[in-house]
Amino acid sequence: MQVEKEPSGKLPQMYADMMGWPQQAEVVAGVFQSLSADDQSRVAILAKNYGQAGAIDYFGPALGLPHAISGHNNYYLWGPQQYTGEVVISVGMPLGDLKPIFGEIDLAATINNEYAIPEENNLPVYICRKPKMTLQQAWPRLKFYG
Repeated sequence: MQVEKEPSGKLPQMYADMMGWPQQAEVVAGVFQSLSADDQSRVAILAKNYGQAGAIDYFGPALGLPHAISGHNNYYLWGPQQYTGEVVISVGMPLGDLKPIFGEIDLAATINNEYAIPEENNLPVYICRKPKMTLQQAWPRLKFYG
């Protein structure tokens, strides 16, 4: 029996998983810089998975970004930290996961990289406001391992 694999794109997955990380951080930094100074001081960067969060955490400090949070794998265990959820930049999060948590969600950018694996291409970057609950309350909804 042959097991079908999902397409990995133009590069082997080992490389494609990390392809475009500097660009991801730069796009998020552009969205971050578009916020007011007050919003920048309290914004959380919520990534769909640990790879996106890791890209922000590795490349983001040089761009002035705060550390990322994520409900994926070990990032879930670290929690939402001090962030309330008043202002959130989400990276790669499905709109359906954000709608129960936020009353206002605006598409700010899209991250594209033809060499990334398909699930890491065309990533939406949203600015989320008007939380319906705190991030601490929403945290169990964001948990996923895999």
